Amino acid sequence: MRTTKRDLVSQIADRLGVPAPKMSTGSTEPKEIFLLVNDVLGLGLDGGLTKPELARAIVESTGEVWSATCESRGGTVTLEGLRAIEAAVSFFSA
Repeated sequence: MRTTKRDLVSQIADRLGVPAPKMSTGSTEPKEIFLLVNDVLGLGLDGGLTKPELARAIVESTGEVWSATCESRGGTVTLEGLRAIEAAVSFFSA
């Protein structure tokens, strides 16, 4: 079974212990998931950042590298980027 963005957003929310935010049309991840990661983990990142900027800051806060393939044009985070976010949440939750 293939993992979708919806699956990863749900898994991230579960790890945080919060309800998963609703997905936008076309399987676009909501910015709310990145804001929830920031808030629940107490990272203190600027909530005014774009989705890719916020996601990058979350991943880089663990010491990992955010690659260009983690985001795409139009301000979205790719499946690879969401996997990196999930890994970051696991890092802080361990």
